[in-house]
Amino acid sequence: MRSETLRALEPNEYLVRNHVIAMDPALVSRMRNESNYAEPVAVGEVMHAYTVGEVIESNCPAIPVGQMRVARFGMQEYTIASESLGGFPVDTERAPASWYLGVLGTTGATAWLSFKEICDPKPGETVLISSAGSSVGTVVAQLALRAKCSVVGIVSTPEKAAQVQSAWGVKQVLSYRDKSIDELSKELAQACPDGVDVYYDNTSGDISEAVLDHYNAGARIAVVGRMALSHLADTRLDVGRRDNNMILSRRIRKQGFVLSDHLASMPEAVNALAGLIQAGSINVQEDILEGIENAPAAFFRMLNGENQGKQLVRLVS
Repeated sequence: MRSETLRALEPNEYLVRNHVIAMDPALVSRMRNESNYAEPVAVGEVMHAYTVGEVIESNCPAIPVGQMRVARFGMQEYTIASESLGGFPVDTERAPASWYLGVLGTTGATAWLSFKEICDPKPGETVLISSAGSSVGTVVAQLALRAKCSVVGIVSTPEKAAQVQSAWGVKQVLSYRDKSIDELSKELAQACPDGVDVYYDNTSGDISEAVLDHYNAGARIAVVGRMALSHLADTRLDVGRRDNNMILSRRIRKQGFVLSDHLASMPEAVNALAGLIQAGSINVQEDILEGIENAPAAFFRMLNGENQGKQLVRLVS
């Protein structure tokens, strides 16, 4: 933790007082000095994070004082930014500010767009979701249930499995912790007796290897996260079965998804999700710690799967 005096704003800059910080699994990859879809955080820099905050001073004509904005303002109480940072204004009369970091933000948009564009679900198909209790996984699970698919989740612990079953209506949820790849694979055979048509991969690693023998012909895989590799200093150290034989023999489509490639479609996703929430088709749950001093605890709470909903840190009540 470090405190410093805020400098004066330069032309085209604005000052934000951050209200809520999001803890997202993708932040882990920012701490690796390797090829990635986002630039890394250097030692000594403010840790990256998306926040929602209020513009309290502005030298930027396009961004007025009083506007609430979401952007990558970082794990800090105040941020000096410019228009080049990106982000977008949010309507806190339409929904609570924190929702724009979850189901109405990058989390929800990732779930909506990747599930629609890559997974292409059909009624009666089996959709398997790893990290099914995560902020993205829970939205995908609800979308899959709404699409009349058979949904199976994979989570860390039996306690997490019980939460996903009760809060999001997923009947079949397996836990992977302290199980070998073969043990998890055998449980998947029982939970998915008709095979897997869609695998929503939030984890990669051993969990995804356990799924290899259960794909149906024409299955689709959306690779969205790498949480199971978070303990590795370098993701190239990840080892396991090569999956090309299965991809070829069963004509599987496997595709990665990064939201920054689809920002033009984000308003469509947010509007659709807002409608589903209003209709009662999407359940929103948040896990909030108070104060910037709890940001590290919240980060590891998310990483260890201890959160009960979208993990956030609130700075302004």
